[in-house]
Amino acid sequence: MKKLIVATRGSRLALAQTHIVCGLLKEAGVETEVRTITTAGDRDRIHALVKIGGRGIFVREIERELLSGEADIAVHSAKDLPYQLAQGLVIAGTPRAADPRDALVLLRDKKLREGNVVGTGSPRRIREFSRQRPDLQFRDIRGNVTTRLHKLERGEYDAIVLAMAGIERLELDMGRFQVIPFSPEEVIPAGCQGIIGVECRTQDRELVRLLRQLSDLETWRRFRWERQLFCAMKVDCSCPVGIHCRLLPGERMELMAMVDGKRAWRMGKEKDGQALCQSLKEELYDRH
Repeated sequence: MKKLIVATRGSRLALAQTHIVCGLLKEAGVETEVRTITTAGDRDRIHALVKIGGRGIFVREIERELLSGEADIAVHSAKDLPYQLAQGLVIAGTPRAADPRDALVLLRDKKLREGNVVGTGSPRRIREFSRQRPDLQFRDIRGNVTTRLHKLERGEYDAIVLAMAGIERLELDMGRFQVIPFSPEEVIPAGCQGIIGVECRTQDRELVRLLRQLSDLETWRRFRWERQLFCAMKVDCSCPVGIHCRLLPGERMELMAMVDGKRAWRMGKEKDGQALCQSLKEELYDRH
């Protein structure tokens, strides 16, 4: 196979994820060249994401590189994918997922007290965490993971909420901080959080097959169900939405979801996954 041009955002986390994908391709005997793209979400680091385009803001410009032939594959954080990919494109690969949980991050000697300010721009994280701590204030925060940690150290926030996947993949030294993960039951993660989605043109069938072979099966299964439920919901990007699939022994799975603070669960056989997704969606919308 020819050398592949890999399109990605230029953030440290995006490049770390791209390095994982390129490493798998190298093991398969395929050369790669990384092409970094600055998206609209990267250019505007001030306004909340829901105000400047919401879901897809980190994806669409990278997809154009695929459609124009300037790139062969694209590497995304799967949680950033919009409901519909651009026509002619497909997510063909999912390397092994990182930890899907969110975490509260504080300075080492800090305790959260009434009225303290927590930095997060995610309506989902605000809705979920405020159920447990309604006494806290929440304020938007932008920037990459290290920028957010610097803001925490400077005292701009008393705590911040980060994805465990970002901390894990960046291999950050967190010795100065307390990192307190939330269980998925406490704070339902964003759909596909911790999953890398590798996108290519549908017509490149040899490449689709290769990326599928390089995928982690358990991650692919989780991606499939979380993505299916997310796409079925199609709620507004400003509405808090959480989705998590836990794979269980005996080809069973548990689906949990939250829409605007309303929660629902389903457990059953994976072969009945479509019916479980539909039933879960109907309950959430009936209650919504």
